[in-house]
Amino acid sequence: MKRVLVSSVLMAVAVVAGVAFSFTPPKASAVGGEGKRYVALGDSVAAGLGLPQGIGVPEEQACGRSEQAYPYQVAAAAGMYPEHLACSGAKADEGLYGPQTVGPNSLPPQLDRAFAAGTPDVITITIGANDARWTEFLGKCYQQRCGTYFDDAAIAVLLTDLRWELHRTLATIKHRSGTTPPQVILTGYFIPFNTANITCNDTRNFTVAEMNWMNAQVANLNQAIRNVTSWYGFADYAPVDFSGHELCSNDPWIQGLQDPAPFHPTAGGQAAMARNVLAVLQ
Repeated sequence: MKRVLVSSVLMAVAVVAGVAFSFTPPKASAVGGEGKRYVALGDSVAAGLGLPQGIGVPEEQACGRSEQAYPYQVAAAAGMYPEHLACSGAKADEGLYGPQTVGPNSLPPQLDRAFAAGTPDVITITIGANDARWTEFLGKCYQQRCGTYFDDAAIAVLLTDLRWELHRTLATIKHRSGTTPPQVILTGYFIPFNTANITCNDTRNFTVAEMNWMNAQVANLNQAIRNVTSWYGFADYAPVDFSGHELCSNDPWIQGLQDPAPFHPTAGGQAAMARNVLAVLQ
């Protein structure tokens, strides 16, 4: 029987601590020297939620940014300095091209900040899970039952909307860049479950059918992102593959229910995402 109450750990998937912050978001700054200017945009996956944070400005803490997040690893490997603007909870319209509320404060659109110092050379984007209400469906699977006809219909509507949001995002980048748009790399998301390994605590409240359904929705989300990316010559899609490192594996790249940010990448997962991005970086 499904548990009536979601554990406090699982709730960490969907929220950032509701601590009041008072900060002025820093503006993006141009990179000096020979290095390319690299701006990382997106949600909590790009931010590195749940991984260790250094002593930084309040915005870094509020957005859940970690220096173990894949943008820093991409930048180090490619000799670029990262401007990390990804923030937990971001969506395409509330984070990328529209303002995002973080606690009691409002952050300006990530794209506005990305172009504040001119056109970047490289932009990475990890976005779409919040638009598709991933945590809501995950919570429904955990608490009750998911994968119904109504869930399928709801996901279809959300992904249709996401496609339009991504088109608007990429069209905005093209418009602001003039004749020389940056290379834009949109990442996919990782498949969380391997139904051949379902005997650990992290999957104890999910049925096999629910895990298969959630995996299928990640695949649908990735396909939506890939399809939109293909319309823009300056954009590339970077698939994310955690095969063999799902929850309950011997070396999971996904944080479990007892970790700070369940269902987000571990340090190993972030390193894998960095390799995926570097594989398509020009």
